[in-house]
Amino acid sequence: MVRSLILVSALISALDMASTPKQINLPVGHTTTLSMPSTVSTVKVDDPALVEVKKDGRKVSFVARTQGNTQATVMTSDGEVRFRIYVAADKYALPY
Repeated sequence: MVRSLILVSALISALDMASTPKQINLPVGHTTTLSMPSTVSTVKVDDPALVEVKKDGRKVSFVARTQGNTQATVMTSDGEVRFRIYVAADKYALPY
């Protein structure tokens, strides 16, 4: 019984970590490219005016266009990965 409880607790923790968005910080005009575990099928951005998205196979690029905060969801055959994206006015406004 205790062993089952520990296993369930570990699974819940793993699921919670998987759903926590990863943080991306970019200054306006800069790009970051990420490699995903499998081919990117779809990318949804909450505010597409802030970030332009380019996808090519397993790679997805985020291009910072306008200052602000948004979220993006990258979908692959392995599942989805969520990102919180902060676009700063310049490199000096980025968090440490």
